[in-house]
Amino acid sequence: MTKDNTFLVTGGAGFLGSHLVERLLHDNNVICFDNEFRGSFANLAKLKSDNLQIIRGDINNLQDWNQIKGNIDGIFHLAAINGTRFFYEIPDKVLDVNVKGTINALEFLRKNDIKYFCFAGSPESYGIPEIFPTPESHYLTVPDLENPRWSYGASKIIGEIFCANYSRKYGFKCSILRYHNAYGPRDVSSHVIPDLITKILKNEKFTVQGTGEETRSFCYIDDTIDATLLVKNNQKLSMDVFNIGMDNETKIIELIKLLEKISGKKLNPIFEPLKNPGTPRRIPDITKLKKLGFKPKFSLEKGLELTFQWHATNS
Repeated sequence: MTKDNTFLVTGGAGFLGSHLVERLLHDNNVICFDNEFRGSFANLAKLKSDNLQIIRGDINNLQDWNQIKGNIDGIFHLAAINGTRFFYEIPDKVLDVNVKGTINALEFLRKNDIKYFCFAGSPESYGIPEIFPTPESHYLTVPDLENPRWSYGASKIIGEIFCANYSRKYGFKCSILRYHNAYGPRDVSSHVIPDLITKILKNEKFTVQGTGEETRSFCYIDDTIDATLLVKNNQKLSMDVFNIGMDNETKIIELIKLLEKISGKKLNPIFEPLKNPGTPRRIPDITKLKKLGFKPKFSLEKGLELTFQWHATNS
């Protein structure tokens, strides 16, 4: 069945992207544009739909953008190089792909007169914040120019600036979403939750970087996608910025205790010095998101149970 609206999702084969593609397909045509650098088209294998088009392409290659045809109502620009290992190993590539790729996406939008753009921002843009919970109005910063870790945060700051100025000049609606610690099925990155679950399932030595007192605010993927579409459908301003996530702050040691309960294993964590330290605390102020009607459905324990089950089945 042909549907009225068509959305382009760059990075649509990744963790966040594949879940967004799946949800958008309920009511829309979707084009997934990805080169599988970190994602996999296998994430979309179960989506049997005539309304899904999959295009293999690199957001940095202008010729690849020429593969995308037809009338498009909006772009969700999620494609980027993420992951702490890449920040240190290939910071130049992180900057190149994340900045040029965003410019290419905005230029594609401009040339095709597309009316909506959603940019996947990051709390890394806050650097090491000084206000908790951290509001969208907090200044954006690069804490240490010589530390390649901040290549990613810097690339996201630059991307936001391009989005704001393109939106102002060309008059399209723009949402900048700073995603905070999304987790769930299909996340096979080295982020803290999939990393710890993998160690449990493989019976590996349960080493944990840090003291266990560091905090994050984890948001289950279904709630993350709910928030993404809530902003798209209800944003009042032509350009606006939203923290996406939960405002419940969780210590890593508390996360480990929940994983012990879910796995039925005594983990006896061995804490090691942080190799690639970022901010010791992370908790977003989601007042703006709540004003749009955001009501998360998943507790951390329930989300972890579903995530653990997925990894146990797919490991």
